[in-house]
Amino acid sequence: MSELQLYLIGAGAVVIAGVVVYNMAQERRARRRAEKAFDGAAGDALLDGTPPARREPTLGKLPADEAPEPVLARAEPRPLAASEELAAAGGPEAEISPRIDTVAVILADDPVTREQLEPLEAALAGHAVPVHVEGIVDEQWHPVAASPRGSWRELRIGLQLASRKGPVGEEEFEAFNRAIAEFAARVNAVSQREAPAAAAARARELDGFCAEADIEVAVNVVGQFGAAFSLPRVKQLALEAGLSETASGDLVRYGEDGAPEFAIRRFDDPAAKPSPHQVAGLTFALDVPHAARALPAFDEMAALAARIAATLGGQLVDDNRRPLTEPGLASIRRSVEGVLESMEARGIPAGSALARRLFS
Repeated sequence: MSELQLYLIGAGAVVIAGVVVYNMAQERRARRRAEKAFDGAAGDALLDGTPPARREPTLGKLPADEAPEPVLARAEPRPLAASEELAAAGGPEAEISPRIDTVAVILADDPVTREQLEPLEAALAGHAVPVHVEGIVDEQWHPVAASPRGSWRELRIGLQLASRKGPVGEEEFEAFNRAIAEFAARVNAVSQREAPAAAAARARELDGFCAEADIEVAVNVVGQFGAAFSLPRVKQLALEAGLSETASGDLVRYGEDGAPEFAIRRFDDPAAKPSPHQVAGLTFALDVPHAARALPAFDEMAALAARIAATLGGQLVDDNRRPLTEPGLASIRRSVEGVLESMEARGIPAGSALARRLFS
């Protein structure tokens, strides 16, 4: 056997040894993450009480409660604190949050490929609320759909707890957990899931918060003595003020981020006869949870409503056609401030991606 052959054999042995060492290191890393994820942690006192019933939205001032720390659990099990951040920080594109999602984590020794994920994504597509799937890339969570990698040893799946349609029920959480467990078994991985009863309790509590914070602030402009407004003239004034007309006919002010700030639409007056050229009144509306700069937007909206009212010979009124004075506007503004403080304290600031997803 020549010296060249001996050299090649030795080099090959070094490469093989390197691969073995690398794989062992990766397995130990995954095992450490699994052990960390499934370690015991203190429970969340929030889930020990009876969750409040859903209440209709109100303009009343809300208490600025601290955001609850969501609780995760394995199979039947004991809760994990959300502060552990599920063993990795959220990347710049991460969408899942324990604040509004029940989160399942999958830890695998062998990388899970995109093709292997397809059956799980298909099984989760039937949920009525959004479901997101993320994988670890460079120690951060990234949506798998936009991930630069094609396989992952660590995955997390988030099912939204509630929306404007109401809270998710325990049966749906059970179906979600079942799909996760079956998938983990197929790919020889371990999974961490929140107990359905705990998830349902958090969903009801979050829905109660949504009912308190989900308000639309409206300022109306109506003609005096039943006079109507010319629709072309209204559009002209709105466009001059920087609003845009949508396909539905609404006139919308968009913020710098491209999201709507407030809109002008026809005032809901059942007694008025529909007309393509005239309107009985106008409603200036601000969807508070969706507005990133809600207070400045409210001030600008109220000022524009007053200006258009003066131009058209109308007056500002509330939804009951009572005159809306400066003290009335100030009271509305204080109510908006209370909602914004409550959302901020909970870690779901108005206008954020979490708020827009939750209040949808």
